[in-house]
Amino acid sequence: MQRIYLYLLAFCTIGAASAQQKNREPLILRGKLSNSPEKMLTIYFHDEHNQLLFDTLHLNDKGEFYLKTFKISRPQRTSIQHKRTHISGIYVAPGYDLQITGDATDFNTLLTSKRITGIGEESNQYRIQRDAAVAARTDKRAWFDRKPEEVLPYIMAERRLDDAVYHNVFDRPQPNDPYFNFFKKMIGIDNESIFFTMIMESSMYSGFSKEQMRNLVENNIPSIFKDGISNDDYLIAEDYTSWVVPLYYEYRNKLNKLEDSVAVQRADYSLQLINELFTGKVRAYYLQYAVNKSLGKTTSIEELNSSKKLTQPLYDAISNAAVKQAIAKSYAERELQLMELQIGKTAPPFSLPDDRGKIHQLADFRGKVLYIDLWASWCAPCREEMPNFKKLKDKFKNNDKVAFMGIAVLDGEKDWRKALAEEKPEWLQLYDTSSAVAKSYVAAAIPKYILIDKNGKVVNLNAPGPGDKSIENMIKAEISRP
Repeated sequence: MQRIYLYLLAFCTIGAASAQQKNREPLILRGKLSNSPEKMLTIYFHDEHNQLLFDTLHLNDKGEFYLKTFKISRPQRTSIQHKRTHISGIYVAPGYDLQITGDATDFNTLLTSKRITGIGEESNQYRIQRDAAVAARTDKRAWFDRKPEEVLPYIMAERRLDDAVYHNVFDRPQPNDPYFNFFKKMIGIDNESIFFTMIMESSMYSGFSKEQMRNLVENNIPSIFKDGISNDDYLIAEDYTSWVVPLYYEYRNKLNKLEDSVAVQRADYSLQLINELFTGKVRAYYLQYAVNKSLGKTTSIEELNSSKKLTQPLYDAISNAAVKQAIAKSYAERELQLMELQIGKTAPPFSLPDDRGKIHQLADFRGKVLYIDLWASWCAPCREEMPNFKKLKDKFKNNDKVAFMGIAVLDGEKDWRKALAEEKPEWLQLYDTSSAVAKSYVAAAIPKYILIDKNGKVVNLNAPGPGDKSIENMIKAEISRP
């Protein structure tokens, strides 16, 4: 079953703010987001070691906010986000003073109404103009929703749009901004990276043969990657680091599996492939990325131990002592968290509202076997499983020793309620208002199903989905226990 991984919940290392550099200029963000349903928004930055730092925007009753932060040490792209409010592609740097305004009633309204002015506004017009062009489209389908013969023309049209907006913003006299040329280079690399990402994804997930995959990629590789994917100068671009680098590893790995399925099982295979594809700082980046990704996907002690074993060669190959120390700390914290969720231990308590505002606590279900579905309105695989969930629930409709529950995680309340109106689930639906359940139950991916016994103890933190025949027998077995 396909799952969507929630990397915001993954155990990436969260760096603590180091001593502020005396000569570092602050970043100032101010403005007004009218009609915002949320009063606290999160903004993130990357420090010198690529560790994540977070800060908070506090909105008053009018939606006004002001943030002065010294956490930013270099120019970069960031986002302001929470459950229902999301502004992507904000270009920030030390010394910038940006005023951000918009109508935050919903995602699409904010997408088209946002404005960014002030010191550093010039580079930020790129995303403003591109989002406006995308919002004006009548055909909203993504590449993966199109017929095979439509995919490549769509990707090419996306590239033409990116290029047109890019030249409109950056082919002009340089403003009085020391970071303008930096962002011009960054966005240029990002645009080539986005194009190449869509090409690679299309090659891997369209059911192509090995030859078709290779032909599509090699015939459409951007000029900046003609001499190889690995280039330390490209690390300034987030779409290069977040998409091209890891996806190129996946692409080459899939080709290798098709060519020699035995060779890819060797213990040293991953490190050898990494050494073949990447050099210098890009190699160091990918090693750190691969270890943290494996760690972030673990949801049990067994998975954590397996992750440690599989990534040990990659961890050993990391030369930066501070990075290794941070990863070791994350493993220790993850282990402590997972130890508290072992089978047979008391399930983490929660107290959540249903769609009518009534509060339900986990303790209310003592004496019943409880089957929980963690899902979100935006998660297509989650919603695809709802018919199976209904069939499973109907099999126990006359049994008062079992209860079924859905909990929306990392979702906007308005979007959640809309999904309920569309899906019409006939079992209890709760809303995780603060992401507490998602965190305490280690929801690294959704849909996630949890089975709790009549005494409130964990039976299975990663229970089979409702479409799996084994879950019916598991529920029956728990019902029969004293």
